[in-house]
Amino acid sequence: MGRGCYNLIMFLKILAQTADEQCNLNRDEPVIVGVSGGADSLALMYGLNTLGFNLVIAHLDHGLREESAQDAKYVADLAAKFSLPFVSERFDVQRIAAQSRQSIEEAAREVRYQFLFTQAVKHQAQAVAVGHHADDQVETVLMHFLRGAALPGLSGMAYRRVIPAWDDSIPLVRPLLSLWREDIETYLAQTGLDTRIDLTNQDTTYFRNRLRHELIPELESYNPTIRQVLWRMSDVLRSEDQFLDNLTNQAWKRIFISTTQDWIELDRQKFLACGKAIQRRVLRHAVSILRPDLRDVGFDAVERGLAFIEFPSERGEIDLAARLNLVIIGQTLILKTWTADLPEWGKPLLPEADTRFPLEPGDSVDLRNGWFLDVDLLPEKLADVMDHVKALDAGVAWLDFDTLEMPLIVRGRREGEGWKPLGMGGHTQALSDFFINQKVPEHLRDVWPLVSSGGQVAWICGLRPSETFKITADTKHILRLRLVQRSN
Repeated sequence: MGRGCYNLIMFLKILAQTADEQCNLNRDEPVIVGVSGGADSLALMYGLNTLGFNLVIAHLDHGLREESAQDAKYVADLAAKFSLPFVSERFDVQRIAAQSRQSIEEAAREVRYQFLFTQAVKHQAQAVAVGHHADDQVETVLMHFLRGAALPGLSGMAYRRVIPAWDDSIPLVRPLLSLWREDIETYLAQTGLDTRIDLTNQDTTYFRNRLRHELIPELESYNPTIRQVLWRMSDVLRSEDQFLDNLTNQAWKRIFISTTQDWIELDRQKFLACGKAIQRRVLRHAVSILRPDLRDVGFDAVERGLAFIEFPSERGEIDLAARLNLVIIGQTLILKTWTADLPEWGKPLLPEADTRFPLEPGDSVDLRNGWFLDVDLLPEKLADVMDHVKALDAGVAWLDFDTLEMPLIVRGRREGEGWKPLGMGGHTQALSDFFINQKVPEHLRDVWPLVSSGGQVAWICGLRPSETFKITADTKHILRLRLVQRSN
């Protein structure tokens, strides 16, 4: 199965090349090495130490086997033999899995990496190194294939990767990824080191073990070189995945608008201008930002999201996955957590939907986002302000004071309310239709400020005044309503 009987020099040569070129490790800064006591992790520890890397040996006792304490002592004694720093912790993974409703495999993985990266931060390590090898890669690719993974999943594990769920700057590295289990065991036998045997690796109730002991041998009856075939495939696909990642990053820079910890804004038109392959990756990337601990987004969720983005529902919102919603407002695409409020984009809004403020000439009303609304009865005649009126500033309304009933009321919309927008010849329009036509986001409509006179809408602030109260050639007294944003 392996690529020949590896002597010490050949093994170290390959390990050194991978550590330098693929994992980008240097010999001066600390490297946390996860060592279980099995052949893979011992070969990694021994090889990197021989090559002169600055190692900290980290062992996690999962508490799943009676002999696990003996494994911890064995690794501790071995680290002492080589004068290497050693850290260890014990967790009751079975209890953690039950509490978190995870499988034993998933809980063990989470606990292991939390421990390793905690130690990496503590020791200011350049990386966390683990002993995954070529056979592990083949098993991982098969697992992803059977679960319906896309290209990133079929690419398998990377030699070096930053995983935000564990740390946003320290990478996980796999220096043995091009070496087969047989080669590693051959090498280790020449070192004289004993290995600890984990009998759970033979338990076929675990999915990975069933692949290793049942499915892969069956596939080898069809193609004796199936492991090499799958490994080569993952290696090729990983290069192509990296190429697409670069294209995705370029697209992201064009599409991205802004973000908070609870939502991400994207340009919908620019998103739709991308090909489907990039759209899928951009959407997955957005999800990974808000849910860095999510290992994958299902195919069905992604396709449902793409369909919604291209053909939005009337509601303009769908539940995507992992307690995240997709929302479309105008040409803005928003991915948000369930509990997040949608952005207000600095609009002058009412404090609450049921707010009511009386408004007389000389008054000023405070609105959200640093805005206020003031009202003035102007001494000027119509001819004196015509240039300002013709400027059509949406933040100012010019009304005929003598047609108004005082006090004016600043309030939100009422259910089923209509009004007469300026320029529609006195025709009545539903407020809901006006908001839709003006592309006012649905979540802002109830808190959008209106100015009413005698129960009739005189101005939808920042959008349009009413035909009913407009100034005319006969206007004698002009009332000016104005939105003003305070400077920071």
